[in-house]
Amino acid sequence: MTPFELSLKHDLDIERLRFDNEWLFKWHCLNMEGRTVDVPRFDGGRITIGGVRFEGQAQSIYWQAIGRNLNGKVHETFQKWDQDTRSYPATLRSSSLDGTERLLRQFVAAVATRALETYRAVTGRGVPVKDPPVEGSGMHSATNVEILRLAQAHRELLPTVKSTEGKWWERLIDALNIKPGMFGMNIDLKKLFGRSK
Repeated sequence: MTPFELSLKHDLDIERLRFDNEWLFKWHCLNMEGRTVDVPRFDGGRITIGGVRFEGQAQSIYWQAIGRNLNGKVHETFQKWDQDTRSYPATLRSSSLDGTERLLRQFVAAVATRALETYRAVTGRGVPVKDPPVEGSGMHSATNVEILRLAQAHRELLPTVKSTEGKWWERLIDALNIKPGMFGMNIDLKKLFGRSK
């Protein structure tokens, strides 16, 4: 793992807990008499809802807001990756991009799982329902598509990394040093077994 990935993992763990405590938890107020849910909509507005059952439009608003939040976090993370890894060598930067993509997928899956648990608890008014929400899986899929799309776009901007995997014979030829000597040739083991740059 690169330093960026280690830092990102820590930041995403904190963000997941923050979202759970400060946003998802407040939806449980929907089932309490005289209480309202008042949370950000992640587009500059707020969601203020109360005194209704958690169905129809309320569920759509819930899943759309989660999707906006996750997409915003994905875009923010790739921008931070682009800035923070510019000094990395090409191979390390490419590896860091793969790690960033993996960490974002894990983050999205964790948030989606907690969002589903909250959805089931609030919909069932204390008795969790088992029905899978179509909008929830759609939000999760759409966010994963956005991660894939942004990772691929960044990959295309990276300089191509010469891969020597599978081309052992090219490395062997490059490592051969044919000079007059007792054995007629020698092999540079550092070139043969070293990492390509």
